[in-house]
Amino acid sequence: MAKVLQSKKGELHVMLEGFDIGLANMVVEKLLKNKSVTFAAADYDHPLKGNVVIKIRGDEPKKELVKALSDVSDEIGKAAKALGK
Repeated sequence: MAKVLQSKKGELHVMLEGFDIGLANMVVEKLLKNKSVTFAAADYDHPLKGNVVIKIRGDEPKKELVKALSDVSDEIGKAAKALGK
């Protein structure tokens, strides 16, 4: 589940409950390839809780996060299909 922690012009902080830091880093990598994103990072909100927080700065951070999540989902789907053959 995703929860917006902070949203203001040009900046977005989103907590992704139950999300793995490895997947979050894949999303951050996609975000950083986008020229309209000036900053993107992922970290845990608390070591014992293990919820991932992604922080983004850019022109339209929410739109870019949705695109990056979709791109990562597509990549994982392609990998699953390739392994299923």
